[in-house]
Amino acid sequence: MPFNADYSRIAVVGSRGYGCHFLRALAGSKHFETVRVVTRSTASNRKEDKEKRMQCQKLKDMGVQIVEYADTTVKTFEETFKDIDIVVSAVGVAGVMDQIPMIDGAVLAGVKWFIPSEYGVADYQSVWLPFASPLATKGLVRDHLAAVAKSSGLAHTIIYTGMAIDYLDPTAIGLQLAEHKATLVGRGGTPATFTSIHDVVRLVVEIVKRPEEMQNRTIRYAGSTAKMRDLIKVVTGCSFGTGLKCMHPDDAKQELNNLALAHDSKAVPIYTCLLIEEGLGQIDRFKEPLDNELFPELKPEPVCQTLERMMAKTQTTKVSAIANFFHKAR
Repeated sequence: MPFNADYSRIAVVGSRGYGCHFLRALAGSKHFETVRVVTRSTASNRKEDKEKRMQCQKLKDMGVQIVEYADTTVKTFEETFKDIDIVVSAVGVAGVMDQIPMIDGAVLAGVKWFIPSEYGVADYQSVWLPFASPLATKGLVRDHLAAVAKSSGLAHTIIYTGMAIDYLDPTAIGLQLAEHKATLVGRGGTPATFTSIHDVVRLVVEIVKRPEEMQNRTIRYAGSTAKMRDLIKVVTGCSFGTGLKCMHPDDAKQELNNLALAHDSKAVPIYTCLLIEEGLGQIDRFKEPLDNELFPELKPEPVCQTLERMMAKTQTTKVSAIANFFHKAR
Protein backbone atom coordinates (compact mmCIF):
# COMPACT_ATOMS: atom_id res chain seq x y z
CA MET A 1 0.00 0.00 0.00
CA PRO A 2 1.48 3.42 -0.93
CA PHE A 3 2.93 5.64 1.80
CA ASN A 4 0.63 8.52 2.82
CA ALA A 5 2.69 11.54 3.85
CA ASP A 6 -0.34 13.18 5.50
CA TYR A 7 -0.72 10.25 7.90
CA SER A 8 2.86 9.14 8.41
CA ARG A 9 3.17 9.58 12.19
CA ILE A 10 1.19 7.37 14.54
CA ALA A 11 1.01 7.07 18.33
CA VAL A 12 -0.46 4.24 20.39
CA VAL A 13 -1.53 4.99 23.95
CA GLY A 14 -0.76 2.00 26.14
CA SER A 15 2.24 -0.33 26.02
CA ARG A 16 0.51 -3.42 27.40
CA GLY A 17 -2.31 -5.62 26.16
CA TYR A 18 -3.48 -4.67 22.70
CA GLY A 19 -1.14 -1.69 22.71
CA CYS A 20 1.98 -3.85 22.69
CA HIS A 21 0.61 -6.00 19.85
CA PHE A 22 -0.38 -2.92 17.81
CA LEU A 23 3.04 -1.33 18.25
CA ARG A 24 4.96 -4.42 17.16
CA ALA A 25 2.81 -4.78 14.06
CA LEU A 26 2.96 -1.07 13.17
CA ALA A 27 6.74 -0.95 13.59
CA GLY A 28 7.09 -4.13 11.56
CA SER A 29 4.89 -2.82 8.75
CA LYS A 30 7.46 -0.11 7.85
CA HIS A 31 4.47 1.93 6.63
CA PHE A 32 4.88 4.84 9.05
CA GLU A 33 7.65 7.39 9.39
CA THR A 34 7.08 7.57 13.16
CA VAL A 35 5.64 4.97 15.52
CA ARG A 36 5.35 6.22 19.11
CA VAL A 37 4.12 4.63 22.30
CA VAL A 38 2.58 6.93 24.89
CA THR A 39 2.72 5.17 28.23
CA ARG A 40 2.49 5.98 31.91
CA SER A 41 5.85 6.54 33.60
CA THR A 42 6.92 3.81 36.02
CA ALA A 43 9.65 4.11 38.61
CA SER A 44 8.76 1.38 41.08
CA ASN A 45 10.42 -2.01 41.37
CA ARG A 46 7.16 -3.92 41.24
CA LYS A 47 7.30 -6.96 38.97
CA GLU A 48 4.70 -5.59 36.53
CA ASP A 49 6.54 -2.25 36.25
CA LYS A 50 9.87 -3.99 35.61
CA GLU A 51 8.21 -6.08 32.91
CA LYS A 52 6.71 -2.94 31.40
CA ARG A 53 10.10 -1.23 31.22
CA MET A 54 11.60 -4.32 29.59
CA GLN A 55 8.76 -4.35 27.07
CA CYS A 56 9.31 -0.67 26.26
CA GLN A 57 13.01 -1.34 25.71
CA LYS A 58 12.15 -4.10 23.23
CA LEU A 59 9.83 -1.70 21.41
CA LYS A 60 12.56 0.94 21.38
CA ASP A 61 14.93 -1.59 19.83
CA MET A 62 12.32 -1.98 17.05
CA GLY A 63 12.45 1.76 16.37
CA VAL A 64 9.40 2.78 18.42
CA GLN A 65 9.62 6.17 20.15
CA ILE A 66 8.92 5.98 23.91
CA VAL A 67 7.07 8.93 25.46
CA GLU A 68 6.02 8.70 29.11
CA TYR A 69 3.42 10.74 30.96
CA ALA A 70 2.80 11.18 34.68
CA ASP A 71 -0.71 12.61 34.66
CA THR A 72 -3.78 12.61 32.42
CA THR A 73 -4.34 16.32 31.89
CA VAL A 74 -5.22 17.85 28.55
CA LYS A 75 -1.89 19.71 28.56
CA THR A 76 0.06 16.49 29.07
CA PHE A 77 -1.62 14.77 26.15
CA GLU A 78 -1.19 17.85 23.96
CA GLU A 79 2.57 17.65 24.58
CA THR A 80 2.84 13.89 24.03
CA PHE A 81 0.92 14.07 20.73
CA LYS A 82 3.01 16.81 19.15
CA ASP A 83 3.90 16.02 15.53
CA ILE A 84 1.49 13.04 15.48
CA ASP A 85 -1.15 12.46 12.78
CA ILE A 86 -2.99 9.40 14.15
CA VAL A 87 -3.69 8.40 17.75
CA VAL A 88 -4.78 4.84 18.51
CA SER A 89 -5.94 4.37 22.09
CA ALA A 90 -5.37 0.95 23.65
CA VAL A 91 -6.10 1.79 27.28
CA GLY A 92 -7.76 -0.80 29.49
CA VAL A 93 -11.15 -0.51 31.18
CA ALA A 94 -9.65 1.36 34.14
CA GLY A 95 -8.35 4.09 31.84
CA VAL A 96 -11.40 4.55 29.62
CA MET A 97 -12.36 7.98 31.01
CA ASP A 98 -8.77 9.21 30.55
CA GLN A 99 -9.63 9.29 26.87
CA ILE A 100 -11.69 12.47 27.34
CA PRO A 101 -8.66 14.67 28.15
CA MET A 102 -6.74 12.53 25.65
CA ILE A 103 -9.13 13.56 22.87
CA ASP A 104 -9.00 17.23 23.88
CA GLY A 105 -5.20 17.12 23.98
CA ALA A 106 -5.13 15.47 20.56
CA VAL A 107 -7.16 18.31 19.06
CA LEU A 108 -4.85 20.95 20.54
CA ALA A 109 -1.80 19.06 19.26
CA GLY A 110 -3.18 19.00 15.73
CA VAL A 111 -3.87 15.26 15.54
CA LYS A 112 -5.94 14.43 12.47
CA TRP A 113 -7.44 11.04 13.39
CA PHE A 114 -8.37 9.46 16.73
CA ILE A 115 -9.32 5.81 17.29
CA PRO A 116 -10.69 5.15 20.80
CA SER A 117 -10.16 1.93 22.74
CA GLU A 118 -13.02 -0.38 21.77
CA TYR A 119 -12.00 -3.62 19.95
CA GLY A 120 -14.76 -5.54 21.71
CA VAL A 121 -18.54 -5.45 21.89
CA ALA A 122 -20.80 -2.42 22.08
CA ASP A 123 -22.20 -1.48 25.48
CA TYR A 124 -25.71 -2.75 24.80
CA GLN A 125 -27.94 -2.33 27.86
CA SER A 126 -28.97 -5.61 29.46
CA VAL A 127 -32.67 -6.29 29.98
CA TRP A 128 -31.90 -9.23 32.24
CA LEU A 129 -29.62 -7.43 34.68
CA PRO A 130 -30.60 -4.27 36.59
CA PHE A 131 -27.23 -2.48 36.49
CA ALA A 132 -25.18 -0.71 33.85
CA SER A 133 -22.55 -2.50 31.83
CA PRO A 134 -18.89 -1.98 32.84
CA LEU A 135 -18.51 -0.77 29.24
CA ALA A 136 -21.03 2.06 29.72
CA THR A 137 -18.25 4.63 30.21
CA LYS A 138 -17.12 3.92 26.65
CA GLY A 139 -20.41 5.43 25.52
CA LEU A 140 -19.51 8.67 27.31
CA VAL A 141 -16.18 8.73 25.49
CA ARG A 142 -17.84 8.13 22.13
CA ASP A 143 -20.31 10.95 22.78
CA HIS A 144 -17.47 13.30 23.70
CA LEU A 145 -15.48 12.27 20.65
CA ALA A 146 -18.46 12.88 18.36
CA ALA A 147 -19.04 16.35 19.85
CA VAL A 148 -15.36 17.31 19.60
CA ALA A 149 -15.14 15.95 16.05
CA LYS A 150 -18.13 18.03 15.01
CA SER A 151 -16.59 21.24 16.32
CA SER A 152 -12.94 20.62 15.43
CA GLY A 153 -13.00 18.34 12.39
CA LEU A 154 -11.06 15.58 14.18
CA ALA A 155 -11.57 12.37 12.21
CA HIS A 156 -12.47 9.26 14.20
CA THR A 157 -13.23 5.56 13.78
CA ILE A 158 -14.97 3.14 16.15
CA ILE A 159 -13.90 -0.51 15.83
CA TYR A 160 -15.90 -3.47 17.16
CA THR A 161 -14.44 -6.97 16.88
CA GLY A 162 -16.26 -8.93 19.57
CA MET A 163 -14.43 -11.04 22.14
CA ALA A 164 -10.82 -12.13 21.73
CA ILE A 165 -10.80 -15.42 23.58
CA ASP A 166 -7.00 -15.57 23.46
CA TYR A 167 -6.76 -12.09 25.01
CA LEU A 168 -9.34 -12.46 27.75
CA ASP A 169 -8.99 -15.14 30.41
CA PRO A 170 -11.29 -17.95 29.12
CA THR A 171 -12.50 -18.50 32.70
CA ALA A 172 -14.25 -15.13 32.34
CA ILE A 173 -16.75 -16.85 30.04
CA GLY A 174 -16.92 -20.03 32.07
CA LEU A 175 -14.28 -22.10 30.23
CA GLN A 176 -11.59 -23.93 32.21
CA LEU A 177 -9.21 -25.20 29.54
CA ALA A 178 -6.73 -27.12 31.66
CA GLU A 179 -9.49 -28.94 33.55
CA HIS A 180 -11.67 -29.48 30.46
CA LYS A 181 -14.60 -28.00 32.39
CA ALA A 182 -17.18 -25.35 31.55
CA THR A 183 -20.22 -23.51 32.87
CA LEU A 184 -23.31 -23.29 30.67
CA VAL A 185 -25.94 -20.66 31.43
CA GLY A 186 -29.22 -21.32 29.64
CA ARG A 187 -29.12 -23.35 26.45
CA GLY A 188 -25.93 -21.83 25.11
CA GLY A 189 -27.49 -21.32 21.71
CA THR A 190 -27.16 -17.54 21.36
CA PRO A 191 -24.56 -16.46 18.77
CA ALA A 192 -21.58 -14.37 19.90
CA THR A 193 -18.77 -12.65 18.00
CA PHE A 194 -15.15 -13.71 18.40
CA THR A 195 -11.95 -12.41 16.80
CA SER A 196 -8.47 -13.56 17.82
CA ILE A 197 -5.76 -11.13 18.97
CA HIS A 198 -3.77 -11.70 15.80
CA ASP A 199 -6.74 -10.86 13.61
CA VAL A 200 -7.69 -7.75 15.62
CA VAL A 201 -4.13 -6.47 15.26
CA ARG A 202 -4.04 -7.13 11.50
CA LEU A 203 -7.41 -5.38 11.15
CA VAL A 204 -6.32 -2.24 13.02
CA VAL A 205 -3.06 -2.00 11.06
CA GLU A 206 -5.01 -2.32 7.82
CA ILE A 207 -7.48 0.37 8.92
CA VAL A 208 -4.83 2.98 9.80
CA LYS A 209 -3.21 2.48 6.40
CA ARG A 210 -6.45 3.56 4.66
CA PRO A 211 -7.44 6.93 6.19
CA GLU A 212 -9.64 8.28 3.42
CA GLU A 213 -11.75 5.12 3.37
CA MET A 214 -11.84 4.34 7.09
CA GLN A 215 -12.40 7.71 8.77
CA ASN A 216 -15.63 8.88 10.41
CA ARG A 217 -17.36 5.54 10.51
CA THR A 218 -17.92 2.48 12.68
CA ILE A 219 -16.18 -0.73 11.61
CA ARG A 220 -17.73 -4.03 12.70
CA TYR A 221 -15.52 -7.00 11.95
CA ALA A 222 -16.36 -10.56 13.01
CA GLY A 223 -13.55 -13.09 12.97
CA SER A 224 -16.20 -15.76 13.53
CA THR A 225 -19.60 -16.26 15.10
CA ALA A 226 -20.18 -19.15 17.48
CA LYS A 227 -22.47 -20.32 20.25
CA MET A 228 -21.32 -21.12 23.76
CA ARG A 229 -22.29 -24.76 23.36
CA ASP A 230 -19.89 -24.96 20.38
CA LEU A 231 -17.05 -23.71 22.57
CA ILE A 232 -18.03 -25.95 25.45
CA LYS A 233 -17.90 -28.99 23.16
CA VAL A 234 -14.31 -28.10 22.23
CA VAL A 235 -13.27 -27.64 25.87
CA THR A 236 -15.05 -30.61 27.46
CA GLY A 237 -15.04 -32.94 24.47
CA CYS A 238 -18.82 -33.30 24.56
CA SER A 239 -22.04 -31.32 24.94
CA PHE A 240 -22.76 -32.76 28.40
CA GLY A 241 -21.09 -34.74 31.15
CA THR A 242 -19.23 -34.36 34.43
CA GLY A 243 -17.12 -31.47 33.11
CA LEU A 244 -20.17 -29.30 32.47
CA LYS A 245 -22.04 -27.22 35.04
CA CYS A 246 -25.48 -26.19 33.79
CA MET A 247 -27.44 -23.26 35.20
CA HIS A 248 -30.90 -21.93 34.43
CA PRO A 249 -30.71 -18.17 33.74
CA ASP A 250 -32.93 -17.40 36.76
CA ASP A 251 -30.67 -19.44 39.04
CA ALA A 252 -27.63 -17.77 37.52
CA LYS A 253 -29.07 -14.31 38.21
CA GLN A 254 -29.66 -15.22 41.84
CA GLU A 255 -26.18 -16.67 42.28
CA LEU A 256 -24.69 -13.63 40.55
CA ASN A 257 -26.47 -11.36 43.01
CA ASN A 258 -25.22 -13.36 46.01
CA LEU A 259 -21.63 -13.49 44.75
CA ALA A 260 -21.62 -9.80 43.83
CA LEU A 261 -22.81 -8.83 47.31
CA ALA A 262 -19.98 -10.91 48.76
CA HIS A 263 -17.47 -9.31 46.32
CA ASP A 264 -16.61 -12.81 45.10
CA SER A 265 -14.73 -12.98 41.78
CA LYS A 266 -16.72 -16.10 40.88
CA ALA A 267 -19.45 -13.67 39.87
CA VAL A 268 -17.51 -12.68 36.74
CA PRO A 269 -18.06 -15.79 34.56
CA ILE A 270 -21.72 -15.99 35.57
CA TYR A 271 -22.22 -12.33 34.68
CA THR A 272 -20.46 -12.72 31.32
CA CYS A 273 -22.30 -15.94 30.46
CA LEU A 274 -25.64 -14.26 31.24
CA LEU A 275 -24.79 -11.39 28.89
CA ILE A 276 -23.75 -13.79 26.13
CA GLU A 277 -26.93 -15.85 26.55
CA GLU A 278 -28.98 -12.65 26.38
CA GLY A 279 -27.29 -11.77 23.10
CA LEU A 280 -24.95 -9.00 24.23
CA GLY A 281 -21.88 -10.80 22.90
CA GLN A 282 -22.82 -9.96 19.30
CA ILE A 283 -21.44 -6.89 17.54
CA ASP A 284 -24.39 -7.00 15.15
CA ARG A 285 -27.17 -7.74 17.63
CA PHE A 286 -29.56 -5.32 15.96
CA LYS A 287 -28.61 -6.42 12.45
CA GLU A 288 -25.95 -3.77 12.01
CA PRO A 289 -24.01 -4.60 8.83
CA LEU A 290 -20.62 -6.24 9.18
CA ASP A 291 -17.64 -4.82 7.30
CA ASN A 292 -15.70 -8.00 6.65
CA GLU A 293 -15.96 -7.54 2.89
CA LEU A 294 -13.74 -4.43 3.18
CA PHE A 295 -10.85 -6.65 4.25
CA PRO A 296 -10.85 -9.65 1.88
CA GLU A 297 -7.13 -10.28 2.44
CA LEU A 298 -7.72 -11.06 6.13
CA LYS A 299 -8.45 -14.74 6.69
CA PRO A 300 -9.55 -14.83 10.34
CA GLU A 301 -9.05 -17.84 12.58
CA PRO A 302 -12.36 -19.46 13.65
CA VAL A 303 -12.84 -19.28 17.42
CA CYS A 304 -13.05 -23.06 17.85
CA GLN A 305 -9.65 -23.32 16.16
CA THR A 306 -8.33 -20.61 18.50
CA LEU A 307 -9.59 -22.61 21.46
CA GLU A 308 -7.97 -25.80 20.18
CA ARG A 309 -4.68 -23.95 19.78
CA MET A 310 -4.92 -22.58 23.32
CA MET A 311 -5.78 -25.99 24.75
CA ALA A 312 -2.81 -27.58 22.99
CA LYS A 313 -0.55 -24.94 24.50
CA THR A 314 -2.09 -25.52 27.95
CA GLN A 315 -1.46 -29.24 27.63
CA THR A 316 2.15 -28.66 26.56
CA THR A 317 2.69 -26.35 29.54
CA LYS A 318 1.22 -28.96 31.89
CA VAL A 319 3.49 -31.71 30.50
CA SER A 320 6.53 -29.42 30.81
CA ALA A 321 5.64 -28.62 34.42
CA ILE A 322 5.37 -32.34 35.26
CA ALA A 323 8.69 -33.06 33.53
CA ASN A 324 10.40 -30.23 35.44
CA PHE A 325 9.00 -31.55 38.72
CA PHE A 326 10.46 -35.02 38.20
CA HIS A 327 13.73 -33.57 36.91
CA LYS A 328 14.15 -31.50 40.10
CA ALA A 329 13.18 -34.50 42.23
CA ARG A 330 16.02 -36.63 40.83
